[in-house]
Amino acid sequence: MEYNLDKRGRDVLRAVIHAHISTGEPVGSRTIAKRYGLGVSPATIRNVMADLEEMGFLTHPHTSAGRIPTDLGFRFYVNELLEERKAAPPFLHQQLSQLQRLLAREDLNPSEVLLEACRILSRISNHMGLVFIPTLKTSRFHHIQFVPLGPRKVLAVVISQGGLIQHKTLTLEEEITPQELEKYSKLLNQEFAGKGLSEVRKAFLEAMEKDIREYDSLYSRALQMARKALETMEEDDALIHLEGTSNILSHKELMENVERMKKLFKAFEEKSKVVKLLDKCLESEDLVVIIGSEAEMEELRDLSLVASSCRVGDRVIGGLGIMGPKRMDYTYVLPLIRETSQLINTILTV
Repeated sequence: MEYNLDKRGRDVLRAVIHAHISTGEPVGSRTIAKRYGLGVSPATIRNVMADLEEMGFLTHPHTSAGRIPTDLGFRFYVNELLEERKAAPPFLHQQLSQLQRLLAREDLNPSEVLLEACRILSRISNHMGLVFIPTLKTSRFHHIQFVPLGPRKVLAVVISQGGLIQHKTLTLEEEITPQELEKYSKLLNQEFAGKGLSEVRKAFLEAMEKDIREYDSLYSRALQMARKALETMEEDDALIHLEGTSNILSHKELMENVERMKKLFKAFEEKSKVVKLLDKCLESEDLVVIIGSEAEMEELRDLSLVASSCRVGDRVIGGLGIMGPKRMDYTYVLPLIRETSQLINTILTV
């Protein structure tokens, strides 16, 4: 849905959001008139705020005369109103230089670089840092290729959408030509591309349990080979590491509902609830900003996540993000995550 706000509407919405980010309190028209020099009276601002509320950008909390941004308001702000959001603010340069020195240590492997970056980001942002390192189990199937090694030897290479690779050498009962192997690969890729690898493996097993006569011989042989390739797929859960969870509790609007915070931390302990959400970060080549209800998780309705995939060349090694209240300072957090992700890519690619 597109919204065409005029300049005054944009200016008032931006001012309300900036004021709310600063104080965490509902914002009134007099506050906007005094602090932001829009050149119009409180009455005019009040009318504009009423229009913005009718459009769904603002809302009244309880019976307060002031207004706060809705998820839609924050979304419009992030997409349309952030100024110079593609450039890192000057005050970030010193922090990024320090980050580069800490991450460039030769004793750190890629996973350790992500974990160290998570710790640093949590500390300097005063929000919760989050790192997501996928395994094949939590990834999505992209491609399988059968490579002939000999008359009855085949190398099966399984590639996930994030670039994770698993390979296994198969010993066959009969000889198969390279042309047949190519047909098997093409058939499986058409059938299963984009599905979760665990789902794919389960589908292979279920298919093999059915009467083999239900399938033609080509499909049956392809399933048998794919099952062998994936039957030793690692079963470890994806690593989801949180840093600075106490920072979440430092924001008064979140501490007002202790039960909701308990549910949030329980969701992260269970992991499965957030893996699908974090997969979005790995699949995107740009920053991912998920605001409140957009996460489609009740536990996250008061929070925002700003995250990015981290890559070595074209291969995704994980995701890195910051989670905090919806009123986080996006002008700071977005370039911080973007620049850190690019920094990690540079350090690990050298």
